[in-house]
Amino acid sequence: MSAFTQRKANWLFIGALSTVFFAFYGFFGKLSGFQHPLVSNLIVYLTALICAIIIVLATKRGVAFSKYGFLSGATSNIASMMMLYTLVSNQVLVVFSFVSFASVVFFLIILVVDKPRFSGRQESIAVVGILVAVVGLFLASTSTVGGIKHLLNGSAINWQFLVIAPIMPIGFGAWAYFSFVAIKKEDENVPTVCLNYSLASFVVAAVGYLLFGLRFPFPDFSQIRASYPILAGVFVLGGVVLALRSYQLTSGQSRIEETMVAILANAEVIPLILLSYFILGEITIEGLVGAVTVFIGLSILNSARSE
Repeated sequence: MSAFTQRKANWLFIGALSTVFFAFYGFFGKLSGFQHPLVSNLIVYLTALICAIIIVLATKRGVAFSKYGFLSGATSNIASMMMLYTLVSNQVLVVFSFVSFASVVFFLIILVVDKPRFSGRQESIAVVGILVAVVGLFLASTSTVGGIKHLLNGSAINWQFLVIAPIMPIGFGAWAYFSFVAIKKEDENVPTVCLNYSLASFVVAAVGYLLFGLRFPFPDFSQIRASYPILAGVFVLGGVVLALRSYQLTSGQSRIEETMVAILANAEVIPLILLSYFILGEITIEGLVGAVTVFIGLSILNSARSE
């Protein structure tokens, strides 16, 4: 296998692996619904910060300030607080359907700020690939609440949540962009960006808790369920590390690969569907069609690289 092919396989594999980690973050975040989201969020990102410090100590790299790493953490945690609040309110469809648009936000920011040079055909193919992948993620997200039929009944969504829902794709799209800038433009190492991401996320979580959550108690850590937000913190940091590493391995010749990483990092609903099938034996038409559509969208997007 050539070095180029090896690098391509590596960033795709690591990007896909980040999807799995973020899926487990969402899973354990949902299980943390026994307590207030502000408390869960604080425990999640305190755990993530501790893990980031361990990574820095283990690698002996990362003790430096990263403006874009810090911004990635701040924007991500604002979106995460909305996500946890929406998940524990049983608005799973709202979470996954809106999070799926984070890659669109990322690509729009890239177009406006970075101004990549695409040929007319390349840009058209890229746009089609992104839209197909987003449609696939939306279809897949409907499988978490009983499918399209259940959605059309209107019982799957509390429409009041649609007011705050756009914060999620904007926040996660900004996270993807700031992470990309820190790694590819500022040439910072993964432990540095990770530490600053975790620090900013914890600061946002702590401020939110101090302002609005002091009346909500912490869980009894002698109980097994108290470990759920801790596990969510481990998996969210693992997902961030893998997404950053995937960015690091992209060629940087276009922004197509980076956009694919952004899609993978926000496609956690796909592993959840696969887990439901292999563990519980549950599968829906929407989940299957959505997963296939995401793969088709990524394939179309990948084909734009050769144009």
